[in-house]
Amino acid sequence: MAITNKDRQQWQAEDDARVMAQYQEIMSDSARKSRAIKEANKQAADLTKRANAMKSAANIKTGSRGSRKK
Repeated sequence: MAITNKDRQQWQAEDDARVMAQYQEIMSDSARKSRAIKEANKQAADLTKRANAMKSAANIKTGSRGSRKK
């Protein structure tokens, strides 16, 4: 049976409702919220580090074959 757009929208609505309920649970538990914020900051720092490494790699000259534009 093919999945229809209506099926996708229903699944998304159900999933969104679960996410909203989880958000409320997290926000009402100060210790859990604090841990989540700490982890979000850690992940953001890791992503920034990775992005900076990608930028650096993109600007490395490739020797005699030329270089990438900045």
